[in-house]
Amino acid sequence: MSVGKTTRKALPFSNVVATGQATNRITIGKTLNNLQLQLGGTALTKAMISMFRLKANAKTIFEGSGTQIDLINAYRGLTTAAQFLDIPFEDLSGLDQLDRFIGALDTSRGIADLTTEVDIAGATAPTLGARLHEAAPQRQADGSPSPFAGLMCKQLRYGFAVSAAGQLPLNFPFGPQSGAVIKRVHVFNTGGFMTGATVKEDGLIIHESTKAQNEYEQIRNKRVPQANMYTIDFVLDGNVRNAFDTRRAQSVEWLFDFSAADSGFVVIEYLDLLGNL
Repeated sequence: MSVGKTTRKALPFSNVVATGQATNRITIGKTLNNLQLQLGGTALTKAMISMFRLKANAKTIFEGSGTQIDLINAYRGLTTAAQFLDIPFEDLSGLDQLDRFIGALDTSRGIADLTTEVDIAGATAPTLGARLHEAAPQRQADGSPSPFAGLMCKQLRYGFAVSAAGQLPLNFPFGPQSGAVIKRVHVFNTGGFMTGATVKEDGLIIHESTKAQNEYEQIRNKRVPQANMYTIDFVLDGNVRNAFDTRRAQSVEWLFDFSAADSGFVVIEYLDLLGNL
């Protein structure tokens, strides 16, 4: 291929309706850096996308509501616009080429089918399209597959609820059987009552912060904290080598502090193999 990156229209969505699930298929064979949705019609906003899913071989590898995805993009420092919603697999906030492109989705490696599902609620005469920002399959200079080609950025979410002020312990996959590398953990707390977080690996504290401390460090590193979203960022400086590799852990504790009853979702950015999480 004579250029490093290409941009093209995705296949059309089917069943783009006021309330329902729109779907399309993505042609495989290249490395998907970014999937860009374009929202249109009389009324279709990101808040009306109650859930977006990208499935590889019928397995969900990326999920989140339109609002959640948009806020995570804004946290990274990406420019956002009402008409467009980016589903990024490259991370443009990384320090160097490896930091930015590790996790880009090489669809030539083990993927037979790639589909999107967009759950729409409350729109009016909506239209939906998409563009694909792609690159060649990931290869080394001798033509052999890159050692990182099978590693992809996944985004999965988990619901939670806390009935009163206090500390909420949560568990997520870890260890050699089901663990993965975690770049960031975003806690969407509906009431905005999350005040602090502690993360322990094998009994040792690896992250401890209050909301004010956490957000100051993010601003200092040119991130953009978002309202009602507490982000634990292991790659705050853009160096993916600092990501939290939970595969080596014997135990992992996630302890979230709340000043009042609250609920929401934990959305985790992983680097992982297709067959794991």
